[in-house]
Amino acid sequence: MMTVSSKTTKLLPAMLTLVLGSTLVLSGCQATKSLLGKRDNGSLDYQQSKKLAPIELPAAQETAPFVPLYPTPNVGANTLKLQNESGNQYQLPKPQRAVSSPSN
Repeated sequence: MMTVSSKTTKLLPAMLTLVLGSTLVLSGCQATKSLLGKRDNGSLDYQQSKKLAPIELPAAQETAPFVPLYPTPNVGANTLKLQNESGNQYQLPKPQRAVSSPSN
């Protein structure tokens, strides 16, 4: 028969409490997230924003020319056909039922 020393029996509940407590804190459970997650990070501040007046430049102010970051190719006229033979715009067909209804 195996005997357990008194030192081990006193240490076991303390270790068990420590392991269970740290598991609860570090597990990321919803209760921990709701307690620690109530910090204001400013993500909803836009809801209290006020509309500003548009920027007005002086009449004699010369603006900088627009220089595109990437060149756009010159492809010519648009050749995309947007109408079918009858002159209507193309419409996608209605989707088929994936599940058949039970027949009576």
